[in-house]
Amino acid sequence: MDFRIGADALGEFGRIARVVVGRPQRAFLIWDSSVEDELKTRIERQLIDAEFCLASWTAPIEEEALASAACETLFGELARAGITADDVIVGVGRTQVTSLAAFAGKFWCGGTACVLVPTCLEGMVTAATVADPLAIAGTDGRVLLAPEPNMVFCDIDLIDGPADPAGSVYLVGAAITESRRAWERLKEAAPRLGRGEAAALVDAICNAQTARRMVVSAVNPSARHALSFGVTTARALRSCLSGKQGGEAPWWQLLAEGMRFEARLATEVGAFPVDEVFTLDDCFEDLGIPELAFALDRDAFLTALTAENARWANRLLFALPKAFGSIRLSNVDEEVLARHAEAYLASRAELVS
Repeated sequence: MDFRIGADALGEFGRIARVVVGRPQRAFLIWDSSVEDELKTRIERQLIDAEFCLASWTAPIEEEALASAACETLFGELARAGITADDVIVGVGRTQVTSLAAFAGKFWCGGTACVLVPTCLEGMVTAATVADPLAIAGTDGRVLLAPEPNMVFCDIDLIDGPADPAGSVYLVGAAITESRRAWERLKEAAPRLGRGEAAALVDAICNAQTARRMVVSAVNPSARHALSFGVTTARALRSCLSGKQGGEAPWWQLLAEGMRFEARLATEVGAFPVDEVFTLDDCFEDLGIPELAFALDRDAFLTALTAENARWANRLLFALPKAFGSIRLSNVDEEVLARHAEAYLASRAELVS
């Protein structure tokens, strides 16, 4: 995969994108409904200059983009446009749309070249390595795949202002996954990221790609679960807070809470330094990621943890950091889990006004 990043990374989009096909024929563009006309025109003109014939489709908004109805409509549009395995699918927008484009690229004609242009920080960090699941009823987010785009273009000029929390959470997870040095760099850069400095964003995204690539290509099966750090707890919180105070929290905030809780578990299970748990909290604060206030019964939380884990595995395991650069699946004793859960929930209840 070719990963391009920087200010004006789209400057030669058409010329570079044509490399993924032997001879330019057709390009099918999947747009996010939030993409501005100026960006659409810019990308279309570059592809036309590169001798592509264009067809396009605008995906439904946000989560609806990954619904089964949207997938069915997209495949119909690809057929009507005459897209073949020799053409290219281009996804432009937020993570839902780039995920849908990656899904289409893997399945259309058994594999069609795919180019992604994420327009948010979250997509720039994750699009190359993880796709959002399809929203199919009754599957609880388990219909998903590893994306394999041919190219990802991350134009920093598309990020307006400070690093958004949705992307910042993934930057934190990647830094802990890679090494202590990567974590120290992110901590130092956090205030600059909070101000939206382009150089800090480029450096952080590049470091995150290195870390995430190492995880998805790891030989050790346990190490390949490192990107799940915080995810089990985040899913449990989403399940048991539904309809309650805190239940309206976005996924990125639930994931940050999952990392906070699982880092505390790791201090006892994996000998993760206690001081670094507090440093993690400080880093989240510098990046504008607040703690979530809610009141929840301990037994309900433990039940949710067990239930959500059971959807994905036959054993109750958490992806916990043993040290920086070493996150592995770990078994947690029930007594240890209950004790940390009680302390964590008490701290969150204190935040409820």
